[in-house]
Amino acid sequence: IKAFEIIKTSQPELKLVLAGKREYYYEQLEKFAANSPAKDSIMFTGFVSDAELNWLYQNAQAYVFPSLSEGFGLPGLEAMAHGCPVISSNATCLPEVYGNAAQYFDPKNVQDMADKILEVLSYESIRSELVKTGYEQVQKYSWRRMAEQTLQVYKSVLDD
Repeated sequence: IKAFEIIKTSQPELKLVLAGKREYYYEQLEKFAANSPAKDSIMFTGFVSDAELNWLYQNAQAYVFPSLSEGFGLPGLEAMAHGCPVISSNATCLPEVYGNAAQYFDPKNVQDMADKILEVLSYESIRSELVKTGYEQVQKYSWRRMAEQTLQVYKSVLDD
């Protein structure tokens, strides 16, 4: 929200959409946003259906993932699969999972976050490249391959 406030000074028409299940941290964000100078441009959707989420990915200028701690980073891959440029935290496993298909920022540095978001929003060439490499990156992952590899690990353990 703080990074969005910085961005709004140069892109006043921009909207920030926060989708997700309403839980404690989501509600804390809503309270924080209520005091933001950009509050009229921040939308909280609550839980969205798969169809609504697909629409959001397909119509967003970018998907921003400011995670400090992440198990794998499926939301960013999901955004890439929908042709949405990803701007992500450089924390934990995210650079390994997203490779060169995302623009990265320091999640503890609001100005760096704002700068990287503005860079992607300002240059069509960067957005296009992120979309192209995002499609390529997503192809590296498959539920089937994950299941097959997991099965092989189980078999190798049982054979020992």
